[in-house]
Amino acid sequence: MLFSVRLVSRQPHDMNPESWQSLVTEQLRFVKSLHEQGKIRAIYREAGLGVLAVFDVADARELDQLLAQLPMAPYFESTSVHAMWDMVPSLESV
Repeated sequence: MLFSVRLVSRQPHDMNPESWQSLVTEQLRFVKSLHEQGKIRAIYREAGLGVLAVFDVADARELDQLLAQLPMAPYFESTSVHAMWDMVPSLESV
């Protein structure tokens, strides 16, 4: 099942820049492993906003579990998730 996921995080005021960068590095490593496993099909940085990713998972429960495991999950200011389906097969039959 495909989901578009927008994640916006903010550095807490009481966290020093070095700690934040360490967390960002940990997040990138985790996301890379999800991409290598095929759980993330595509990921984009939205300039000045956050990240938009296309997840390919079994169901909403699996997506929920993966998002909760992200190192930066406690710092997400907003999260939006939308189920998607591939329209290309429908277009081919037109």
